[in-house]
Amino acid sequence: MKKRLLLGIGVLGIIALLIAGCSWFGGERLETKSLLPEVSYVVDFAFLPEGFEGEIAALGGTVTAVLDEIGVATVASSDPDFAALVESLPGVVAVAPDVAFELAEPRLEEAQLEAGPETEPYFGYQWNMLAIEAQDAWDAGYKGAGARVAVLDTGVDYTHPDLAANVDVGSGASMVPYDTSPDPVHWHATHVAGIVAADDNGIGVTGVAPDATIVSVKVFGINPDTGELEGYFSWTINGILYAASVGADVINLSLGGYIAHSEPPANEVNLFLKVLRKAVNYAGQQGVTVICSAGNDALDGQGDGGFLHIPSDIGTAACISATGPIGWIFDPTTDLDVLAIYSNYGPQIDFAAPGGNDVLYPDPGWHYDMVLSTLLGGGYTWADGTSMASPCAAGVAALVIGKNGGDMKPAHVLRDLRQSADDLGKPGQDVEYGYGRLNAGRAVAP
Repeated sequence: MKKRLLLGIGVLGIIALLIAGCSWFGGERLETKSLLPEVSYVVDFAFLPEGFEGEIAALGGTVTAVLDEIGVATVASSDPDFAALVESLPGVVAVAPDVAFELAEPRLEEAQLEAGPETEPYFGYQWNMLAIEAQDAWDAGYKGAGARVAVLDTGVDYTHPDLAANVDVGSGASMVPYDTSPDPVHWHATHVAGIVAADDNGIGVTGVAPDATIVSVKVFGINPDTGELEGYFSWTINGILYAASVGADVINLSLGGYIAHSEPPANEVNLFLKVLRKAVNYAGQQGVTVICSAGNDALDGQGDGGFLHIPSDIGTAACISATGPIGWIFDPTTDLDVLAIYSNYGPQIDFAAPGGNDVLYPDPGWHYDMVLSTLLGGGYTWADGTSMASPCAAGVAALVIGKNGGDMKPAHVLRDLRQSADDLGKPGQDVEYGYGRLNAGRAVAP
């Protein structure tokens, strides 16, 4: 996966599935592994057998979660034959070991900023808000009040002065079994949350929906043995269901992984796709609009071997590509809507949103083409990626939902986003911009 170490450029690829014979990008090896001597498994069942916990205990395992909403359970055992034993139980359709992806830590440098004349001192650096005409929405009186956006990520810094007023601390939760605290373990979630809903408080930057509420759901932890950041498939599934249960209107998933269409799908892969699709669709049925990053590897979703990026390419989730300028600091009139050099593209794209560009790297001024947002510890940093485009889209969705009183069917949210987007590229839905680059002002216009 593409990474830049200077100034905290965002990296995607938080969760991925292991598939035998599948080609992967970025050199990281994905493997089934265990946090403890036990291995965790995902179980899909047609019906929950009576006495399921007792049956699992008799087989030498433990039930760690039962997700009745989607007919899934997670179980754990140290017995290498455990999966086959569980699969023989009545009602069980399939069993597969949980999988994890370890994300290399990028180095961050805190942004060196000069306050501008705007009410928000660093708003002058936020070309992304200009691109989506966010100020038109704010001037019309729509700032996302009444909308709740769940950020499924590494834990949001709820003490940041630009986020403190908008984070619902009481609803924050961790899906990481060895770390039950919602406190952040990495900068990524805080940067994402700032793009969604940094407060319009005269302190630093402004989010797309500065009056929306953030619900932080931590689906990544620091492995106590290796000290590395990791996120398991089941944690994200749990996070989606949890967000729906606490009244989220939007879920932002700035994470993803790949499966190759061309490879014969294994039973385990089918299980993961089925479970993830059920979780995303369940959230939609509960009135939650799910927004996902498209991926950062400049891959064609139909070509390039036919890679399926998940979760963005399945279920009812909206898939967001990234755009950004080239040399904006030198020419503020430059095009802000160039498809980002790293962004995935293809027929799966629903919308585009500002995620930043780094075409000029490493020439001076290249980082100004990235997205400025909040950083752990009260600071600010630039980053780019579809990880940054997705929360921009989530913020526009929050504006639309807020305008409609905080309660809106996902299909209607997506309809309004389609009708108001700026149709760039080829007319209609195209492989780079989908239905267009989102326009916040038009999305809430009468």
